[in-house]
Amino acid sequence: YKGSIPAMMLVSHGGIQFVAYEFLKGHFANFTNNNANNQWKKGERRGAGTPIGERLRDSCGYLVMGAASKFIASTITYPIQVIKTRLQQRSQVVEFSEATGEIIVTKREYAGVADCVGRIWRNEGIVGFFKGCVTNAIRVAPSAAITFVTYEFVLDVLTEER
Repeated sequence: YKGSIPAMMLVSHGGIQFVAYEFLKGHFANFTNNNANNQWKKGERRGAGTPIGERLRDSCGYLVMGAASKFIASTITYPIQVIKTRLQQRSQVVEFSEATGEIIVTKREYAGVADCVGRIWRNEGIVGFFKGCVTNAIRVAPSAAITFVTYEFVLDVLTEER
């Protein structure tokens, strides 16, 4: 059950992602209304009668907003992910010391979440909580972008008036 407390805290990731997406979507709707002078109001759905150029612009916007919302959620929850991973990893780690050029076997046993946080903070500083964050964001953002475009398409189909 190592890392179960941070794992439960990571449930917030999806909520943060959807809040960020809806926030960005509201600003995108206002931006497109002001710049394109079109009739689409915030919260109004677009159906099959919408010109293809507008639908394509909206899809590109949804791609960007989906990727951005995933990036925001991943960055906010990444320290919790690092703590969970450190608690669950093997107790002996082989590391390469760049300063001396030696291979060092390090024993990492954490007494709990507080011990893990304290040791990361003391040994690595704030940077230790964000190691690999950018790589992770680049990895997960494209799938989130596609997911949100699909979400909007399905929402349009299900709410379209016939």
